[in-house]
Amino acid sequence: MRLAFSTLGCPGLSLAQVVELARSSGATGLELRAAEGEFVHPNISAKERAVVARTLSDAGLTVLALASYVRVCAAPGTGRGATWAVEDALRSAVELAADLGAANVRVFPGAGLDPALGDVVPPRMAEADRLGARRLDAAAGAARDSGVTLLLETHDSHPRGEDVARILAQIDPATPVQVIWDLMHPWRHDEAPQRTAGLLAASLAYAQYKDGRRIPGTNDVALTLPGEGELPLRTMRNLAGGIANARGDDDPWVSLEWERAWHPELPPLADALAALKAVLA
Repeated sequence: MRLAFSTLGCPGLSLAQVVELARSSGATGLELRAAEGEFVHPNISAKERAVVARTLSDAGLTVLALASYVRVCAAPGTGRGATWAVEDALRSAVELAADLGAANVRVFPGAGLDPALGDVVPPRMAEADRLGARRLDAAAGAARDSGVTLLLETHDSHPRGEDVARILAQIDPATPVQVIWDLMHPWRHDEAPQRTAGLLAASLAYAQYKDGRRIPGTNDVALTLPGEGELPLRTMRNLAGGIANARGDDDPWVSLEWERAWHPELPPLADALAALKAVLA
């Protein structure tokens, strides 16, 4: 498998340490978390961008995505500056991704609303869907000019394939948008993997892997090492792989998103990568 990992799983590591971790674990791809305190962040200088891009290229590492924290469905604030803040952040993320040699930039839905899990989509959520689609369309020109694809993740207010599909249906077909299937979020909201795969088949970029156990009576999950939780990871890998294979990609990326930045009690990323390789072998 082409193994990758998000630097969310190794917060605070230097560029050199991340390169060594990739080498020792057999990973050849990275999702670069863009956040303060990391070697990639929104205000990194042009010189620093060039150093990161050259170092990763020399190490033979592919940047799957710049993992931004832009929330395309977030309600606008008051005043022109607040209204344009999301659009500006999205264009800035596209520029940073291009400078780092990343073909993609990850964005969240981030509507700040509970998922619309009933039969009817509430008006506020429907407006959030439209807003997210408009913002993605507005960034299309900059993305195309930079050779960058926008990746909308199954996450937060839009955790299922069904939720993301509502946004995709309103986007101009010429806008370079695809989807990251975070395997946990649709599953913990009771969308069957086969349904998620069917909904995302035309737009899937790659899947993010993780594992955990449902907390009874909730949609919350206690994270575990891959293979120790309840997610049907092999089934999900086969579904995501089948979508890639149908497009002629016989070796799709398997990317681990290990949430150690948010849960420092978790085992080290190297252990999680070893566990993922074992369960998918």
